[in-house]
Amino acid sequence: MVSESTSANADDGPDGAIEQEDGSDLTIMEHLIELRNRIVIASAALILGVIVALFFTWDPPSSLPNTFDILLAPARDRIDVDLDLVREVTAYEVHEQNPTPGAIPAETEFRGDRPKGLGLTDGQIEDILHKVLRRASSGLSTPEVPYGDLIDIVTVQDAVDYLGGKSEEDFRLASFSPTDRISAIFKISIYAGLLLAMPIIIYQALAFIVPGLKSSEKRTLLLGILGSAVFMLAGMAFAYYVVLPRALDFLLGVAAENVENVTGIHEYISFVTRIILWVGIAYQLPMVLAISARVGLVSAGQLLRFWRYAIVLVFLLAAIATPTPDPLTQSVVAVPLLGLYFLGVLFAKFLYKPRGESEETLA
Repeated sequence: MVSESTSANADDGPDGAIEQEDGSDLTIMEHLIELRNRIVIASAALILGVIVALFFTWDPPSSLPNTFDILLAPARDRIDVDLDLVREVTAYEVHEQNPTPGAIPAETEFRGDRPKGLGLTDGQIEDILHKVLRRASSGLSTPEVPYGDLIDIVTVQDAVDYLGGKSEEDFRLASFSPTDRISAIFKISIYAGLLLAMPIIIYQALAFIVPGLKSSEKRTLLLGILGSAVFMLAGMAFAYYVVLPRALDFLLGVAAENVENVTGIHEYISFVTRIILWVGIAYQLPMVLAISARVGLVSAGQLLRFWRYAIVLVFLLAAIATPTPDPLTQSVVAVPLLGLYFLGVLFAKFLYKPRGESEETLA
C-alpha cells in the first residue's frame, strides 16, 4: 500500500528532491528559501553596521570616538613639537645662522628687551610658530594662530605648550571637490560596517554550509575561519600601529623643506584603508599554507625547499600591500610575512595529510 507521502514524492519526478528516511534533508526550494533568509539577515547586519559606523564618522559627540580621528592618528603622531625644535627655529630666526641654537633658555621672553629678551614682533613670533609646525610635521599641518592666542605666548616655553596641542588639534585634510568629504565618510562607514557585521555574515554562511559537510570537513572549515580572523585582525593592527606611521614618515618627509604637503581627504583615506586591508589579507598566508597542507596539496618539506622563491614572493606581496617606493616600509611588512611563511610551514608539518588518505577520510 502506497502512503500519501510516498505518492507525493513519486509525483515530484526525477527532478524533485529525494528525502532520506529520517526526513532531515531539505528540498531544493527549502534550501533556496533558507539561503534567501540568511542573505537577508547578513545584509541587514551589514546595513546596521554601516549605520553604526556612520554615526561615529559623520559628527559624533566629542565624548565618543571619531573614526576620522582614529584614521588620522598615524599622521598626527608624526607631529612632535619639543623644546629643542622651538629653540632651534627661534635661534635661527633671531640670529640667522646661530652656531649654538640650544642656547635660548625656555624662560626667554619673545618680546622682552635684549639681552634678556628677543625683542620680536607679533608677526615674527607667528612666523616662528608656523615654521616649527612645518618642521615638526614635514609641512603636513600649518594651522592659523589667532591673535588672541598669539598675545598669550610670552616665553619660549609658552610656545612649546601651545604648539604641542595646536599641532594635533588643527590637523586637517584638504577637500578638492564638494563630494570628497561625503564620499570619504561613506567609504569609511562601509569598510567599518563590513568589519562590524563580519561575525554575523560568517555565522550565516557557516549555518548554511556546515550541515552539508562531514565532521572532518567541519573541523577544518571552522578552524580555518577562526585562524583567518585572528591573523586578519593581527595584520590590520600591525598595519595601523607599525606600517602606516613609517610609510607616512617617509612619504611626507621627502623634500619637506621645499614642498608643502596638502593631502586630499580622498587620497589619504584611500591610502590608509588600502594599506590596512592589504596587510590584513597578506597575514592570511599561514592559514592558506595550513589549509593547503590539510587537504594534501603541499607538505612542509615542499614548502621548505621552496624558501628561495618564497622570499621573492613575500617581498612582492609586501610591495602590493604597501604602495610606497621606499624599501624600508616594504621590509617592515616583508620581514614579518617571511616569519609567517615559516609559521605556515610549521602548521603544515602538523596538519599535513596525504591526498589519498585525506580523500578516504573525507569519503
